[in-house]
Amino acid sequence: MGQIVVLAIGAAVFPTLIACVAVMISRPAPRGLLLAFYLGGLISSLTSGAVVLAYFNEGHAVLGSTSSTPSPGTSIVAGLVSLVLSWLMASRRGHALLDRWRSRHPRRREKKQGPSWAELHLGRANARVAFAVGAVIDLPGPFYLLALGDIATGGYSTAEQLGLIVLFNAIMFLLAEVPLIGYLVQPDTTAERVASFATWLNANGLRVMGWLVGAVGVGLIVQGLAAATS
Repeated sequence: MGQIVVLAIGAAVFPTLIACVAVMISRPAPRGLLLAFYLGGLISSLTSGAVVLAYFNEGHAVLGSTSSTPSPGTSIVAGLVSLVLSWLMASRRGHALLDRWRSRHPRRREKKQGPSWAELHLGRANARVAFAVGAVIDLPGPFYLLALGDIATGGYSTAEQLGLIVLFNAIMFLLAEVPLIGYLVQPDTTAERVASFATWLNANGLRVMGWLVGAVGVGLIVQGLAAATS
């Protein structure tokens, strides 16, 4: 269960989500937009997670794993790839290599500058659009899929599996839940705090994500080695 929580924290470090929250809070009367965005993302994430888990539990293999046993090769390879990504994201030398790659591909870099698709739509959104944007950007990502694999292979009961999916999503959506609660309690200071946090996350989010990816990578390698020797 510990790795599932780590994966949920990794999924929560999602700069696009906090940027969308900052955009919505900057608009007049943001409470409805925040709630619609949160509900859209939560419903989409819970539903898709339950579907993937059901597919796994029916005996279908996912990336070489079954509903009872993780694939040693898949776990070890995924762990090694995670460690490489962690090094690129968290180390100075990795950042230098990424900057060098970006300098050689200026067109790709230019395309990534400016507001994202989600931010552009939320800048003039109503509650329906906010709901739809939340549902689209919060479809299962790699951390969520890895967590679902751990849930499926962990020997949990159906009720426990569903509870873990809810727990994962509760952690993953902290960056939306905290501002929403903050707006209800202290609306005057929440917008400023969210904007400051978004600035910090843009500067440090890649490094934080790197350490989390590294922790997941170590866990995957240990899991793969244990499955190979069992």
